[in-house]
Amino acid sequence: MTTNDAITHGGSAHDGSPYDEATAAALLDAGAVLPPGTRDREDADVLTVRTYTHPALDERTIVRLVPGTLGEAEDLAMDFLGLVRDPRIREVGQVRRETLGFPAWALVNDPANGHHALALVKDVERLARQAKSRPGTAKEGFEALGERLGRAVPHFLPTFYEQAARVFLQHENTTYAAAFFGKARDAERVHALTVDEERQRAVFLEFAFAGALTVKALKEHVKDLSARLSPAEAWAQYRQLTVERCAAGMPPYASLPQDARALIKAAGLNRVTEECALVADLLASPAAVRAPASFWNTYRATLVVLAGQRPAVRARLLEIMPAGLGRSTEDDEFWLALLAETGADGLLT
Repeated sequence: MTTNDAITHGGSAHDGSPYDEATAAALLDAGAVLPPGTRDREDADVLTVRTYTHPALDERTIVRLVPGTLGEAEDLAMDFLGLVRDPRIREVGQVRRETLGFPAWALVNDPANGHHALALVKDVERLARQAKSRPGTAKEGFEALGERLGRAVPHFLPTFYEQAARVFLQHENTTYAAAFFGKARDAERVHALTVDEERQRAVFLEFAFAGALTVKALKEHVKDLSARLSPAEAWAQYRQLTVERCAAGMPPYASLPQDARALIKAAGLNRVTEECALVADLLASPAAVRAPASFWNTYRATLVVLAGQRPAVRARLLEIMPAGLGRSTEDDEFWLALLAETGADGLLT
């Protein structure tokens, strides 16, 4: 029996009482396999058992554990090797949902040119082994493969560079990971590639969770959204990414209020209404504690309005010890004044 690397590195959750949301999410993040039906949120995927046969293997069967989202790509890769899949598929658990990467994306979306992607698999594996001890050499190797791939099938570049970035993430090299994530986005712009909005949102969140999504990449993303989508769609996409990024543990960045306001204005929406909804969602995240001073300053008036609309916001503000503010007397006075303006101080008496 063989299993995908993505599965074998994780543990298995034993059967028992249902997990609460936080525990289930933490287990998925750690690579666990949960019992079927544990979660119905979009961060979970079914784990399937797929079996394959080949004349050269006589009566033996190859068994693969594959997330459902990647099943079609797995079948195509096995078919390329001459393996035939048994049509029966069993669902045996739940794992964290993965974004369709390289070479899977190429096989699913352009099977006619899939051989270009499969031809690089051994080189990618070789460079992945070098990435920990010789990161510079591995980086140069991935760049050379990217140039080669770009000459033949440039639309494969985004997923290829994302896969290179994942290799460096496995070794906690977020600098190189962020660089290759940036190359993936550059390839989309240079070659004017069609962007799958849902897939890109998922991959942005993936790298945000890993701490490899730079503020520069986010700001470029704002420009790209505005160019590709209608103003209302651009705002909706950006808002969701911002909220989910914060929920994943990344604090709001310094110029977030300005970027949000530009998108809200372009969409012709009510600024106060949209900002109140956005700030309420961001405050719900533990990462809000680390928001920079510019966040609190810019949204000071918004917080006053929001606290008047939602009394629970006052209680939330009392829970926060803002790490993004300094430790001077002026910073303390600013926060105490904000608590007074929102009425949060009244909950203390």
